[in-house]
Amino acid sequence: MSLELACFISPHGYGHATRTIAVLQALQKQVRDLRAHCFTTAPPELFATSGLSLTLHPVITDVGLIQTDAFTVDQPRTVARLAELLPFRESLVSRCAGLCGSCRLILCDISCLGIAVAQHAEIPSLLVENFTWDWIYERLDPPADDLLRFGALLSDYYRQATYRIQTDPLCNPVAGNLRCPPMARMRIQESDRIRERIGCGARTMVLITMGGIRLDLPFIERLSGFDDYLFVIAGQQGQRRPSANVLLLDHDPGLHHPDLIGAADLVICKNGYSTIAECAQTRTPICCVSRHNFAESAVLDRYVSTMMGGVILELDRFLRGDWLDGLDGLMKQNRAPAPVNGADQAASFIMSLLQPETRPPAS
Repeated sequence: MSLELACFISPHGYGHATRTIAVLQALQKQVRDLRAHCFTTAPPELFATSGLSLTLHPVITDVGLIQTDAFTVDQPRTVARLAELLPFRESLVSRCAGLCGSCRLILCDISCLGIAVAQHAEIPSLLVENFTWDWIYERLDPPADDLLRFGALLSDYYRQATYRIQTDPLCNPVAGNLRCPPMARMRIQESDRIRERIGCGARTMVLITMGGIRLDLPFIERLSGFDDYLFVIAGQQGQRRPSANVLLLDHDPGLHHPDLIGAADLVICKNGYSTIAECAQTRTPICCVSRHNFAESAVLDRYVSTMMGGVILELDRFLRGDWLDGLDGLMKQNRAPAPVNGADQAASFIMSLLQPETRPPAS
């Protein structure tokens, strides 16, 4: 069986791209010849280790939120960028539709451009989300009337998706076709090989990741005092070892991020979708740094603490670094059983769309 489909992916953070990759990887297990057209400005490196046959189209598909760092939103710049993109220009929609002519489905995570293109090309669209931007804009603090205006426009697009999958941790349950557990990418290498590659030895490995968004860590000089640990800090500019037990990583194609998560004894991260999903699959102890000015934070924090047995760190405590004195305690978590990978459920749903006798009604 062969299948060609298009994916319109929000470039905000890495979570939307990694979730789409997870779905495509699961789908590839069921489809002998799978080809994907991915429309996004997410970093191409994210797709390099996916093992997928895909074509990247560097199209600005979405804005989301413009951030100055992993924890701070720049509302004026967000409004300015939205004004440049919305409403979608007919020339942009038409050009993208021309590239999707041989596709049987357009997957949208969570870019509304894909929904507009699907309607123009008369191709079914599938919205995959655990939140949508209209929901986020309604809950920003402080509120912004301009963002609410753009949120209303995006809400109209979202309602026009042919099918809808919602995935935990879910922010706003609505009527749709499928609700599934978190979606995680496949691992490539065993943990022992990853630990050997980074020179971990017998030390305890702590992975610190902000989901691809750079953040200066004021406590970094303190890390050298914890000799029994290797601190691996992802998302940095360049790769280097400022001390014997600290490794700063940029994107290294030999270090697939889900493999790093699986090899770690503890992951400390901002509370973002992809890291939570991949920790759930690997059952790696997790400490999430809460972002109270982000609407989805309460939902993600609750999922981590109740469903995964993880720990929530307040931002000021994380930046002070006083959690370092309690590292052993942070790893003593009641690890929840790994959930079914929601990507496999999504792939099965997509397969049902391709058969007239099993095709579900539109959402």
